[in-house]
Amino acid sequence: MSYFQLFLQSYAIEAVFLSVLLFRKSLGRVLFLVLLANALTHPLVVFGFIAFPDSKLIVTLLLAETFAILVEGAIYWKKLNLSWWVALILAASANLLSWELGPRLSWLAMKYQFYF
Repeated sequence: MSYFQLFLQSYAIEAVFLSVLLFRKSLGRVLFLVLLANALTHPLVVFGFIAFPDSKLIVTLLLAETFAILVEGAIYWKKLNLSWWVALILAASANLLSWELGPRLSWLAMKYQFYF
């Protein structure tokens, strides 16, 4: 799986999830902000946090996901006029869902060879 496919998969999971939960907001605005949030955090999480060679994997993952949740939460808070806590909970939930569904979808895609 290429990085671009991984990014699109993560974006699609989070975009669908947040679009459903934020159905009262403009769909285009939600989709754009999820794309923006993922474009800012995903490359740093995937490539940047690997640069901590002395850290244990769990520490690196916790730092990376904390960073992603805080940045994405800040974007949703500022641009969607949500409360800070609601924005953080949405960002954390979307990231957790992506962590849980992403590997399963990747496995299915490899098993049935339906990559684009």
